[in-house]
Amino acid sequence: MYLPRLRRINDALKEIKEYDKDSCLTYYMLEQLMEEGELTMMKYGNAYVVNLDEVYQFFSKPQRKRGRPKKEENNET
Repeated sequence: MYLPRLRRINDALKEIKEYDKDSCLTYYMLEQLMEEGELTMMKYGNAYVVNLDEVYQFFSKPQRKRGRPKKEENNET
């Protein structure tokens, strides 16, 4: 039986920082990923929790490029 490792966002960050002290992951970044639907958002009481296994899986897969595509310059004269 699979039992997800649910953590409050701060606790998830703390566990990740123990594994990788130089991690640049922030509370805001996790919160944004949850709001964008990239990570599953679950509310437990007054706190939001995240599946730690899902966080590790998200960052281990190749990421698609985000943002506005760059304009192509036409250098023909």
